[in-house]
Amino acid sequence: MAPRLPADHPQRLQLAAEVHARPPARVQSPAVITVLALTDAPASESLAAVRTLAAAHGATPVVSSDAAHLQVELAGARVKWERHGEFVTLTVVQAVAPLTLVDLSAQPRFPTALDALPADWLAALPGRTMACSDVLLLPFAETGEPELQPMARWFDAEAMAGSQVLDEAAWVFTDFAVKDEGRSRWLALDAGMGGAQTARVVQRIAEIEIYRMMALLGFPLARAVFPELNRIEQELERITAATAALHAETNTPAVQTEEQRLLDELSRLASEVERSVATSAFRFSAAQAYWAIVRARLAEFREHRLGELRTLSGFLSRRMSPAMDSCAAATRRQDEISARIERASSLLRTRVDIAREEQNQRLLAAMERRGTQQLRLQQTVEGLSIAAVTYYGVGLVTYLARPLSDWWPVVKPEAVTALAIPLVALAVWTVLRRMRARLALDEEGGKR
Repeated sequence: MAPRLPADHPQRLQLAAEVHARPPARVQSPAVITVLALTDAPASESLAAVRTLAAAHGATPVVSSDAAHLQVELAGARVKWERHGEFVTLTVVQAVAPLTLVDLSAQPRFPTALDALPADWLAALPGRTMACSDVLLLPFAETGEPELQPMARWFDAEAMAGSQVLDEAAWVFTDFAVKDEGRSRWLALDAGMGGAQTARVVQRIAEIEIYRMMALLGFPLARAVFPELNRIEQELERITAATAALHAETNTPAVQTEEQRLLDELSRLASEVERSVATSAFRFSAAQAYWAIVRARLAEFREHRLGELRTLSGFLSRRMSPAMDSCAAATRRQDEISARIERASSLLRTRVDIAREEQNQRLLAAMERRGTQQLRLQQTVEGLSIAAVTYYGVGLVTYLARPLSDWWPVVKPEAVTALAIPLVALAVWTVLRRMRARLALDEEGGKR
């Protein structure tokens, strides 16, 4: 009985199949391979277009389980559709008659596998062309190095690059230029590669061509970001200088108003930087990721120089590294300016908070003085209240004492009034004191 494993992780099979998601198209020299990369192309629409092509030719497409790639066998050509993150690719493989370099130089035009596709169907594909390359794969059985002269017709001598790759198993040449027909050209000479190795070479060429174009999408954005960052940096320097000048000023209402205005400007600059980051962060990070793929594919070629001809990696590193460095520099400047704005805002906010605390302390001191004055006034009023209540109380006693003199002549109203004054005053004072003590106890209980 076979052992039973615990339940699979929900994504186990999907992740295990990822390394087989995009197998290279089978290629055997001599052949011409055209790779087309389309951006802004909904995957479902381009997939439907390939299915329509297959149906028109009576072919049965082979579709991957997650519709990541589809392969169609047409008469004399193989079409492979692949879905990527930001683009879709169409790879067309077509066998050609064996050619030598001399034969190639006499051809009326550079071979392309797009001849195997209907022109109207190709033009109606959804999306926009980001990269398109013709890769001509020819056998090379000669000893020694290939002659460059027969290639001069198809490649710009000033921009041509090439090398021996895969430990002398092949030769690869290109000038990375988009020709009048809208496609770039690659020439690969098979000097003893196997079928699987040939497919991987073609796939690497296609990835180098596509990913270098996708990586360069960040360069125009970097050039557009730099002037904006320069302007923001100048404004930040002005605000920082104005903030430093305020330290020598007395904390007056006018200074506080200026501090608040500067703080508002810093907040505006921070929002502008965040907007710049939001619009460019993905493109810059994607550019670095694509460039890393290009360099990895070039390293896999294990190039050897052919005479004074530039190697593929040397050409791209020299031409693309400054552009990629510009994208990285734009990202760093965004982060640095954002951090500087945050520090300047923190310093200014601290100054505003300190001024506010000083103002609050002055308000509290004024409130304390007013409270003390109110307490003294209250004590004065209480003294006057005792005198007033005593006066009215003694008046009542006087009214009560007058009838008593008629009943008891010995009782003198004046004497009763004089005797009542201290007694009434003491009684009123005692009552007010008890009321004040009760109010104090209630206030302490409310604070608790």
